[in-house]
Amino acid sequence: MIKMKLKFSLSTWVIIAMILGLICGLMFGDLCAKLRVVGDIYVNLLLMCVMPYIVTTLICGIGRLDLKNAKLIAIKGGIITILFWSIAIFFVLLMPATFPEWESSGFYRGEMISSPPPVDSLGLYISSNPFNAMAESLVPAVVLFCVCVGIALISVPGKKKLLDNLSIFGVALEKVTTFMVKLAPLGTFAITAVAAGTMTLDEIARLQVYFITFIAAALLMTFIIFPLIITTFTSYTYKEIFKVSKEVLLIAFATSNLFILLPLITRDTRVLMKSHGYYNEERDTLNDIIIPICYIFPCTGKLLTILFVMFAAWFDGVTIEYYRYPEFIATSLLSFMGSANFAIPFLLNHFHISSDLFDVYLMAGIINGKFATLLAAVYLLGFTLVCNAWITGLLKVDMKKIVKNSIVIVICTVATLLGTSYILGFTPKTNTELKDMLASMKVQRQVKTVVLKKYPETSILEKVFASKPGSNRLREIKKRGVIRVGYNPNARPFTYFNAKEELIGFDIAMANQLAKDLNCTLEFIPIKYDDIGKGVDSNTIDIAMAGISKTVKRIETLDFSNAYLVVTLAFVTRDHETNKYLSSRAVKNMNISIAVLEGSAYKDLTSPILPKATFISLKSIDEFFTGKVEADVLLTTAEQGSAYCMLYPKFDVVVPKPDLVKDNFAYAIAQNDLAFSKFINEWLAIKRNNNTIKKLYNYWILGKNLDYKKPRWSIWNNVLGMNKNSKKRSGAPPRPHFRQSLDAKQPNKPAKPAKSAPKKNGAEKTEPRIQKQTKPPAPTEPPVPAATSAKQK
Repeated sequence: MIKMKLKFSLSTWVIIAMILGLICGLMFGDLCAKLRVVGDIYVNLLLMCVMPYIVTTLICGIGRLDLKNAKLIAIKGGIITILFWSIAIFFVLLMPATFPEWESSGFYRGEMISSPPPVDSLGLYISSNPFNAMAESLVPAVVLFCVCVGIALISVPGKKKLLDNLSIFGVALEKVTTFMVKLAPLGTFAITAVAAGTMTLDEIARLQVYFITFIAAALLMTFIIFPLIITTFTSYTYKEIFKVSKEVLLIAFATSNLFILLPLITRDTRVLMKSHGYYNEERDTLNDIIIPICYIFPCTGKLLTILFVMFAAWFDGVTIEYYRYPEFIATSLLSFMGSANFAIPFLLNHFHISSDLFDVYLMAGIINGKFATLLAAVYLLGFTLVCNAWITGLLKVDMKKIVKNSIVIVICTVATLLGTSYILGFTPKTNTELKDMLASMKVQRQVKTVVLKKYPETSILEKVFASKPGSNRLREIKKRGVIRVGYNPNARPFTYFNAKEELIGFDIAMANQLAKDLNCTLEFIPIKYDDIGKGVDSNTIDIAMAGISKTVKRIETLDFSNAYLVVTLAFVTRDHETNKYLSSRAVKNMNISIAVLEGSAYKDLTSPILPKATFISLKSIDEFFTGKVEADVLLTTAEQGSAYCMLYPKFDVVVPKPDLVKDNFAYAIAQNDLAFSKFINEWLAIKRNNNTIKKLYNYWILGKNLDYKKPRWSIWNNVLGMNKNSKKRSGAPPRPHFRQSLDAKQPNKPAKPAKSAPKKNGAEKTEPRIQKQTKPPAPTEPPVPAATSAKQK
């Protein structure tokens, strides 16, 4: 019997692992999320030796140069480096112009109102303690330190012993890294399986944006721009370059390993020089110095991966403003002096982009890494040939050739941009899952509820027997068995009607908690913000709970509870106009039209600081979004604005900084009712201490702990019908961010909604839902300590 042994290269095993990961993800779906820990271990192992390797390689590479060659390479090589780097950075900033319009929106996030932490630019680039910079992973400061030490070593006698020792340490680090790289198939399998098993079709469609733009830019520079630059300034022809280097390019694409190509690139430069009679020992020795030094510093293939940061910002809905581009370029260049696996997380964190997207970068790197190495190989070859020609006097400047090749480069660049834009035009522009998720939000009904759509007319007898000012409202509610709560349907996400005409929201959930604790039923009555006291004073309403601002003007006629929430005023405007309103100082001098809900307190809070603004009243918030009322911005809170922008994704919330305007939300009750006022305040304190308010805030405002998740198709569940119980497990909601959607688990199986009684006299009755232990609950806000089931009369 003949035994056959299959020997595969590491790159082949990585491809096999990627294919198996895709199959595993399609097979088992969300169950693959458990493999994430394997991927995290692999990532941490890759990053373990990066910082020591940066220090060792930079100091040794620069320190071994002599003074003469160091000056020549520093000056002429530096100019060529700047030219090549500029081309790569140009495409990093240009390719995002091809990204399709993406209507990103989501729940309120605290980052909206918090100013980014001050950046210590001096400490980022120049650290007084380099060891501290290494510990805190400040790559730019570490690189600058290593460059300074390497330059100093050039003229230091007896440096050989130190450099030899550092080289030995560098070899040890390379062996450790090589061993970790051997784990790539395992890490690739885990990361790919998690991504394939949990990513939605919308997310996959958006990920292709990075694949297409990166590959298009890499191929353009590999086969058009850099070869034409070589032919422009040297006597080598386009055909000669690729005839000699085709083996290097094939190996580069197959292995994605630039380091192993260094001897081959040295060989190819020698072959090209011999073919033109330029070869001699001096030029050959110069190549032996240029190629390793060039390898130490970031190549264009590595720099092009900065495009991922721009993609991640687009994917995450974060804007990197134009005025921050110089900082972005400088930080990226210094960060990429080391490993891209270290620089990408650093840049994501620095520009406040979700760091969880690093997993996407690793997965995309399996494919894009091949094209990046292909580009890096051409870059090293071109840099060496042009730099050697310039230093040895072989550089040629032919204006006719420069103009001709420049025209070709411009035409090819424009064609690439247009073609890429056309292809990416088929990418989905909205996230349909978000609206489905919003539709799943429900209040955990604990008591019998009646919802009135119109304010009730008060009869003569009710007016005669109405409670007198100062009467004990709490005693009357207990005796009546019903608590009457005022609501406003324009206070999303506090009180509003969903698509099913169900009254839901944060304050509606709080009202259910209050009614349950008082052992009574609920009646919701509509109110207007400019006449809150109407129902309270006439004893039609016991308490108003509808995202109401507690202001000096209102406390003259009403009593309020203690503030249960502090919110921040913000503008809502069209996506492309948000940058206009970032500065509060600039907004103060603008002649802008501001839409504000009729009767709200926001106009009174902001009109003193916006003297040039014109305020326009809205009867409904939707009038602004639908264009029925024309205004530059809508004035509301960041919390409420975020909720509306999820329905209208072409709009976005902007909080002018640094002067934030705060507002207090409280519950309104009648004046001089000390007993009821004390009860409400103590009740709020209890709900705050047992985290009821926090849990409801997380659910309704932040969108956390939602039970809804659109089922993820998989062979295991949908074809084989296995693991049916997984649908009963609750988990995190899908969000417009890749890693957050990875964390989501299977959804609860929706229970049948409680039957609603027929509407009568503008009222909508909702029977209390009786929780049964044998069936999973319907999608509602998370259970809270005071929200357990109780029998109702």
